[in-house]
Amino acid sequence: MKFKPIAIVGYSLFLVVTSSLITVLYYHLFVFNTFAGDNSQTQSLREVSREQVVSSPIKEDHSIIEVMSYGCHYCAANEEDLAKFSRSLPAGSVFKTIHIAGGGSGLAAYAPIFATLTEMGVEEQYRDSAYNAIIARNIDLNNENALVSWLKKNDIDVEKYQSVRQSDAVKQRIDDMADITRHYAINATPMFIINKRYVVAQDRDFPEFAQRMQKLLKKDN
Repeated sequence: MKFKPIAIVGYSLFLVVTSSLITVLYYHLFVFNTFAGDNSQTQSLREVSREQVVSSPIKEDHSIIEVMSYGCHYCAANEEDLAKFSRSLPAGSVFKTIHIAGGGSGLAAYAPIFATLTEMGVEEQYRDSAYNAIIARNIDLNNENALVSWLKKNDIDVEKYQSVRQSDAVKQRIDDMADITRHYAINATPMFIINKRYVVAQDRDFPEFAQRMQKLLKKDN
């Protein structure tokens, strides 16, 4: 049985269009959550209950907590803007960065590295290098050999790193970050927790987004 060329072309176009529509629908349903009617985690602003504020594991009042990941491209792109933004906050306000931790998110895989470098007092100094290794160079810093190689390349004392990594302080820091991640149901990065009350995702250019965070910070003060 032979098919006419026009029928073959028409059928091929049908498959292409159908495949494209299915792909678009998938992204809207499962990635962008376009048709959700509840307070989904993909919304740009979510307010938690008063009870959740009271029981929040965040200790700092008048605070903005950035939840990031070394494996997050958008977190890396925000670094310079966030540094400037944090210096512009009013006196008495706190800007703090933590790594997403716990749960099933692959973005949480690097939380122990973040916690260890933080306890060593060098995390901010080597954050860009960690971003570059993981995102740009696709190096798996959870692989012990790759991690040691990265530490040496950055002149970080490997023996000290290994010692600090096993400390109770690092374990406690990871637990604290996991508590915050879990309490605010965070499964994507970057996210910002403002005054223990608002969970915000960046949905606009940074200057406008910074103004939005400033307003939310002042709202309860």
